[in-house]
Amino acid sequence: MIPTQTCMDCKEGWLHGLMQGYWSSDTDEDEVSCNKDNDAPSPEECNKLTRKSARRLERFERSKKWKKMKQKEKQQLKEQQHKQLQHCEEQTDSLTKSDKPTKKEIKDMINARLDSVQRSETIPKICVDMGLTGFMSEKEIDRLAGQLRRLYGSNRRSPKPLHVTLTNLEPGSLVYQACERKNDGFRNYKVHMTSESHLDMFPLERITYLTPDSETVLTRLEEGRVYILGGLVDESPSKNYTLQMASQWGLKTARLPISEYLQHAETGSYNKILSINQIFDILLNFYLDGDWTSALLAGIPRRKGFIPK
Repeated sequence: MIPTQTCMDCKEGWLHGLMQGYWSSDTDEDEVSCNKDNDAPSPEECNKLTRKSARRLERFERSKKWKKMKQKEKQQLKEQQHKQLQHCEEQTDSLTKSDKPTKKEIKDMINARLDSVQRSETIPKICVDMGLTGFMSEKEIDRLAGQLRRLYGSNRRSPKPLHVTLTNLEPGSLVYQACERKNDGFRNYKVHMTSESHLDMFPLERITYLTPDSETVLTRLEEGRVYILGGLVDESPSKNYTLQMASQWGLKTARLPISEYLQHAETGSYNKILSINQIFDILLNFYLDGDWTSALLAGIPRRKGFIPK
């Protein structure tokens, strides 16, 4: 029942108790009490909660800062592309129709540039070892063929392409057939294809096998050096497999400097296993501008959850 006191002080005390959830049916103000303090967390729990909240806030602010930076970069890139497009349009308008390069002429220029790179002895060589398909299913071989298509497309579009070699590639093999089936004009790719092993083609002291399990960090791409990418698509990759294989051959190994330049975002898989085209895109972008952070972000999918340090 609602108290019957008409005294204004009593009413205020009763209303205060009712709003706080601690009002008692007894009308004696001395018996109206609050046990809130009894449920309060201990100082240790408060400190733990405070530290956890601080870390969460720090990660949130870091992720927010990264997103803001990426939006700014995206806007700057958009403005730069717009300016380049305007410049190209102005140049195109100043040309007569006969002066404009045809699609065939553009294709010939790209092929000439790739041919020049393939003949060079100073440009770093990226070699894809195609001799690992015996460990792969037909589905995985098809995925490898698709990765090669994207790798070659990136190299063709780049203003500064890399030398590409496919070793242990037997004509008529399952992986060769998959590449022909998945990639239009595969036989005419401007890359060096051979059934030879990289172990027979290049001096072992010039070879570096790229594997995520290596303790050595890749810091630069050296002229005339050969960097091996294992052409392996494995839905359940075995840890240290490529490292053990390279060590058995007596080859130097290295890994991409992911941990040195990137950190974990708020969410993600944080998986450092990358496809050969993703690794190639990272190397290609680093070779172009020498910036590991931007190169890694360009090649690693965002879903993996890496942001700049």
